[in-house]
Amino acid sequence: MKKWFYLSNTLVFIVLFACGNSQQEKIKMIPETGDWRMEMDLGKGKILPFQFSLSQKDGNWEMIIFNAEEEILVDEIIWKNDTMIAKLPVFDSEFVLKLNSPNTFSGEWVNHYKSENYKISSSAKLEKNTRFSDLKDNFSHDFGGKYEVYFSPDTEDEGKAIGMFEQKGNKLTGTFATERGDYRHLEGNISGTKLLLSTFDGSHAFLFEAEKKDSGLIGKFYSGTHWEEDWIATKKADVALRNADSLTFLKEGYEGISFSFPNEEGEMISLSDEKYKNKAVIVQIMGSWCPNCLDETNYLSSLYKTYNNQGLEVIALAFERARTKKQALINLTRLKTKTAASYEFLLAGATREDKATELLPMLNHIMSYPTAIFIDKSGEIRRIHTGFYGPSTGQYYTNFTSETEALVKLMINE
Repeated sequence: MKKWFYLSNTLVFIVLFACGNSQQEKIKMIPETGDWRMEMDLGKGKILPFQFSLSQKDGNWEMIIFNAEEEILVDEIIWKNDTMIAKLPVFDSEFVLKLNSPNTFSGEWVNHYKSENYKISSSAKLEKNTRFSDLKDNFSHDFGGKYEVYFSPDTEDEGKAIGMFEQKGNKLTGTFATERGDYRHLEGNISGTKLLLSTFDGSHAFLFEAEKKDSGLIGKFYSGTHWEEDWIATKKADVALRNADSLTFLKEGYEGISFSFPNEEGEMISLSDEKYKNKAVIVQIMGSWCPNCLDETNYLSSLYKTYNNQGLEVIALAFERARTKKQALINLTRLKTKTAASYEFLLAGATREDKATELLPMLNHIMSYPTAIFIDKSGEIRRIHTGFYGPSTGQYYTNFTSETEALVKLMINE
């Protein structure tokens, strides 16, 4: 780090080298610590904002990204002269930001899952403010509650969702739950009759806008710079989706699930191994690139630690989206480290070309990552659950975890 000292009328400039990271080069200028606001330019005049803090701990820099009640610690930060490279935890993406002044950055977010050229221009400045700026003072409209939502309405791609929002003044939080999972922690503001929500977690870069009409909400959804679609919503307290336990099932002619995939050491693992005999087993079909899979891994890791010594095993079948097997293993190891997951992870597929449905032909399809398969001690499939509703869904998450724990207790005690 760098400090300025004034001796009489002489200005003395001393450069100190940052501690704790051999890759870190000397910093010519020091950013201010405190509360910052990032703006990601999605094009067409659309800006995705989020707030973060920047601080130093034991000589190393840390960033904390805020999305509603979610806090994401970014502690893999190196400096190359006046450029900060902040690698996001778990997901294979990073910010490359040049420090223009002690209170401004400019640069880009690079998402390696998409391609080396998938970059979103980003800038940040030191400020403690609302998530969205330039808000209209009138925020008397009520946006809180449950909504029946349709994305891409009246098209062949139409998809139903449940919107759930909580409003406090001009601040709005919530999420969308779909049959494939949820949109995680959304945070934003009310500006007159307009709703503004965003989230950034290292994989998702989501922006939602909507206008309040007599019929409900009419809006646009933007995912990074590569996707946008219309959405509409109507308040409806009893809105529901199809049962998540009915969407993926064992095809006729099959008695159970079987597989053989390598673990991180290259050892082939299958359900017929001695370790899994006479055990209740949860097979998690997932990928380290998937934010809903991250939420599920956190949950299953806790469940495993509670019930493993009573007869529960968990096996993750990872279908990665890396360009090489080596990178796929790196990404998977980072996920395990960040979640402290101690159950077995198998590399079922390294790239996008490795399809879960083809490698698990006994299932009608893999509709969503994650998908969890619950198998009792006799090898019978008791439940196949599509998607995962994480902590941002509130009561949906509570109901799922309660039902799952009850099923696990039943299976291990049979």
